[in-house]
Amino acid sequence: MKPLLFSLALVLTSLTAAADSASGRVYQPLADTMTEVDRTLARASSEGKTALIVMGANWCHDSRALATNLQEPSFAAKLEREFVIQYVNVGFLDQNFAVNRRFGLPVIFGTPTALLIDPATGNLLNRDRVHIWGSAASFGPGETLDRLRRQARKGAPALTGDTLDTLLGKIDAFEQRQARRIYTGFKVVGPMLAARVNGEQDEDFEHYWQQLYQMRTQLPRDLLRLRSEARQRVAAGERDIQLEYPVYAAFDWE
Repeated sequence: MKPLLFSLALVLTSLTAAADSASGRVYQPLADTMTEVDRTLARASSEGKTALIVMGANWCHDSRALATNLQEPSFAAKLEREFVIQYVNVGFLDQNFAVNRRFGLPVIFGTPTALLIDPATGNLLNRDRVHIWGSAASFGPGETLDRLRRQARKGAPALTGDTLDTLLGKIDAFEQRQARRIYTGFKVVGPMLAARVNGEQDEDFEHYWQQLYQMRTQLPRDLLRLRSEARQRVAAGERDIQLEYPVYAAFDWE
């Protein structure tokens, strides 16, 4: 099965699975999501832990799989010693995006998105790697814990300087432009996805979903490459650096 179709198949399979099992169904509406995020950060700070904000949905196979892994009895105690977890429901790709924006991530690239936050600074520790959680169902509990630990490491101080800041600013602006396109796509496919849950069909859904999936899974890899290249070229002493930005095909709804 092709990767795009595979992703869609997992989504549609999970719609049925959601009715059969409560496993991993922790993405519930909150009275005040940002207040709960604040409480998570405060608790993590007081306990010397990393805050883990998991943005996902109960219709999503990978979101449910990640939540199930995080609740696996043999690993839950280890997680509790290192992380304070808050689940955030993104609905049908139409809710709570103020959470990722708060931590400097313009858009979530998929569900789930796991944000690892240093509560002392509010810094997002894994910005360049948040996209991997879109394949969370392929990780077992042990691998999930290992990946969380690696992404939670603060690492060495970042290279700075006017040239690098300018390049990174241009990359951020590029990301913002693509984020707006993705959010528009969410507004298109989200209602179609909700209709699928209610047993309705839309002949454009599969085609639109595949187009959006292809772009939002490629974008974070391109951003990682661009930021890495910028740092390497600045460190090498290059001047007048020009980065080559990818061009993504127009969506049918654009």
